[in-house]
Amino acid sequence: MVLGMLTRAARTAGPLRAPVSAAVGAAWYARLSREDRVRAAANHHRMNPLLDSRAAARLARHSYQEYVRMIADSMWAEPLDSAQVLEHFRVIGAEHLNVGDRGSMVVLPHFGNWDMAASASLGLGLHLSTVMAPVVSPGITEMVARSRERKGLEIFTVRQSARGLFRALRRGRTVALMLDVPEAGPTVVVPFCGGPVRCSAVPARLAAATGAAILPVTCRRDGWAWVLEIHPAIDLSGNDTAVIARVATAVEPAIRVHPEQWYPFHHVYDDR
Repeated sequence: MVLGMLTRAARTAGPLRAPVSAAVGAAWYARLSREDRVRAAANHHRMNPLLDSRAAARLARHSYQEYVRMIADSMWAEPLDSAQVLEHFRVIGAEHLNVGDRGSMVVLPHFGNWDMAASASLGLGLHLSTVMAPVVSPGITEMVARSRERKGLEIFTVRQSARGLFRALRRGRTVALMLDVPEAGPTVVVPFCGGPVRCSAVPARLAAATGAAILPVTCRRDGWAWVLEIHPAIDLSGNDTAVIARVATAVEPAIRVHPEQWYPFHHVYDDR
């Protein structure tokens, strides 16, 4: 019921969802504690030391506005099928999805709009399986999970993830995982966006166990459309840290070019 109401509101708003999202995001940022505002600005400054304090604060506020826009856009796309969503995308590197019969994982950073990427995935021939941790409250968690399942995603809880993701790869599904906000499981610390960041080692462990390819992916908003960039499968030689560092290196340039679509609201850097 709540999901339906939010979807109808986003569809009715149409282009007005942009200024509404900006206003809601600015209000959200203004209501944060000083500690939360300073942390987001400090993370932006860590990635780009050339920013002065005011510029870093403006960018932090912009990130909160973009986060709200990300949610509004996802709600707007909720009733569309994958083919309709894909009409709003420019896809770069689709040829990299052809990894033969070894299976694949797509790994995305906490940047842009991963739900829009999921909405377009079926149109690219992908059947995604992923892990989902609780979001805010049980009601919102259930709403988001239902939305993702309607888009063809197979959702595992954190407790189910170890066996579930392994079996999903064995069944020929594509596993989708977040890089820099680990849901569960082992982690490694790698250089990313200006400092040491703790990232999920799960993609490396699954690749070692199954031979599946790892494809770094970013999905960002570009005006009223989206750009989905699929990088070539990375080299799987070396230990977990080496493998995940290559993923981080592949997706970092997009974040540096569009830092307003990065969401560094938590303690990003492992040395702080």
